[in-house]
Amino acid sequence: MMTQNPVLPRHRRYVPLYLFILCAVNLATLVTPAHAASIDTAEKVDIPAQPYPRSGLRQRLIDAGKNIPAVDTSLQFDIPGLYYPPADTNGKTAAVIVVPDCDDRFPEDWISILHDAGVAVLRISPGQAHPSQSYCTAGTLDNPKHGVTYWAFDALSALDYLVAQDGIDPDRIAIFGYGYGAAAAQFAIYRHGHAKRFDQRFVAMVGLRAQCMSEMDNFVPALLVTVKGDRLNPPAWCQWRMDRDLRPDREPVMFKMLQSDETPEKQATRKFLKVETGQDTTALILDFLRKTGIILKGDKP
Repeated sequence: MMTQNPVLPRHRRYVPLYLFILCAVNLATLVTPAHAASIDTAEKVDIPAQPYPRSGLRQRLIDAGKNIPAVDTSLQFDIPGLYYPPADTNGKTAAVIVVPDCDDRFPEDWISILHDAGVAVLRISPGQAHPSQSYCTAGTLDNPKHGVTYWAFDALSALDYLVAQDGIDPDRIAIFGYGYGAAAAQFAIYRHGHAKRFDQRFVAMVGLRAQCMSEMDNFVPALLVTVKGDRLNPPAWCQWRMDRDLRPDREPVMFKMLQSDETPEKQATRKFLKVETGQDTTALILDFLRKTGIILKGDKP
């Protein structure tokens, strides 16, 4: 009689294991949607490219009656994007425009981090609008790369698009660039670049694994976050430009070089690094966005 069901005792021995697995699965369903929630709210948008502004030199030549060639608009296209509207629709909310690396990669956890902080997010893809100008591909003398100019202009077009959206505070919009996108973001706030011809301007700029190409004479404060040993986005470039360009009369540029515990081989690639979304890095960037007025205490839903 005691051996009627010899398998049952063995099942009973595994009951704690089954319960543990069940709890783990339930916990995962509770934890993962926190990041997925904001990701799922994305709306696909096409951002109209703004017409190129007329430079001061071009206007002077026109006023002098000179016959000058038309502006080449052959590479100017609408920009695809993903828009994550504000969770709180009761008032005006800050926003961040995200500019990915040249291969259209961006640490997606940062989308959730920003959205969970109560701001709207617009992620643009300039590389899809200008595939021939991707910094990831090799340029030639016959077909040079001018991607950073186009990408910065795309970011300014996205700014013009975003200020017209319901629930967005036009005076609290920042730009957040990653890798090569950080170089474009720097040009989008450069005092002597395209930004000077736009009525609307970004309030702050963040560059993560920043590639520094622009002179640091900006309209607004900037935070440049680099990684030691990053050969694709060398911190030394940022340090050199800061030493050369920054003066007391210029907007401040904060600089932080992170120490990654991952292999030098991985740090020298475009692969994501754990330190990019680590606790200290998150605290650093969010604190900067608070100090520049992008994130306010009342924003978080």
